Amino acid sequence: MKNFIQISIQPQLRSGFVILSILILSGCAVPEIHYWGEYESSLYDRYVDNKPQESEEDVRSTLLEAESQHKRIPPGVSADYGFMLYKRGDMAGAIGYFEKEKKLYPESGALMTKLIERINKKTKAAVPVQTNTGGKL
Repeated sequence: MKNFIQISIQPQLRSGFVILSILILSGCAVPEIHYWGEYESSLYDRYVDNKPQESEEDVRSTLLEAESQHKRIPPGVSADYGFMLYKRGDMAGAIGYFEKEKKLYPESGALMTKLIERINKKTKAAVPVQTNTGGKL
């Protein structure tokens, strides 16, 4: 009698277990928190293929797509793009993206503030100060 109960219950438990497993696993799909877009490709382009132009375009398109789709920009991506702009000489653009990073991720505030201060200091030092020579106006 014991063998009969095991045999008749076991297939029901097995199918129930399979159904329960499917339901649990299908409910575990984690939605993306951040929109990464082409950011990984940009890193590969920059550091492996040595193509900074393509890298900058990939990061820019990732930022634009994330904003247009109302998705979160991953941590560090705005700062990375700001640094690319800084290296290109676009100081105002760099500051804008550092500010954006600071707003999105307050924990980066100290670093972003320091970078902004350095850019401002460098920009002020680069502007020649005109002095009055000869006493004429």
